[in-house]
Amino acid sequence: MEKVEWQDAYCIGVEEVDLQHKKLLSIVNEFYDVATGHPADYPIKVGKCLKKLADYTHYHFSAEEVLMERYQFPNRIQHKFEHENFISQLGAMVPRIASGNQEAGQKLYTFLLDWIVNHIAHSDKVWADHVITIQENPEEHYRTYRRPGVIPIFH
Repeated sequence: MEKVEWQDAYCIGVEEVDLQHKKLLSIVNEFYDVATGHPADYPIKVGKCLKKLADYTHYHFSAEEVLMERYQFPNRIQHKFEHENFISQLGAMVPRIASGNQEAGQKLYTFLLDWIVNHIAHSDKVWADHVITIQENPEEHYRTYRRPGVIPIFH
C-alpha cells in the first residue's frame, strides 16, 4: 500500500471540480498517514480524519450534483446513486475503523483510493464531458434540449 499523489491524468476538465478532487485526494492521503502511522497515534487521530473526510466528501458530492443539475446531465440520478452508495459503504466501515483497528483503517485507505480514482476516471469524466460540450456551444445545446417555459442557465 502506497500513498498516491495527484496526477494531471485525473483532471476531468472542469477546473472547480478538479481542484475539489485534488483536495479530496489530499484528505485521503492524510488518512493514509494516520492508517500507516504509529499505532499509538491511530486511535487519537482517526476520528478527526474521518470527520474531515466525511465533511469534505459531502461538500464535494453536493457541488457535483448541483453542476449536473444545472447542465441537465442525463444520468445525474444514477451518478447521485453512486455517491449515496459510496457514503453507505463508508458508513458501514466506520465502526471498525473508529474502534482503533488500524488494519481496518489501512483497508479503508485502499477502498477510498480505488473508489475515488475509478469514479473520477469513469463516472465524473462522462458528466464533465457533457458540461464542457455545453459550455463550448450553449446555443446549440439549448436548441436541441429546450423545453417550453425553461430558461437555460449556463455559466
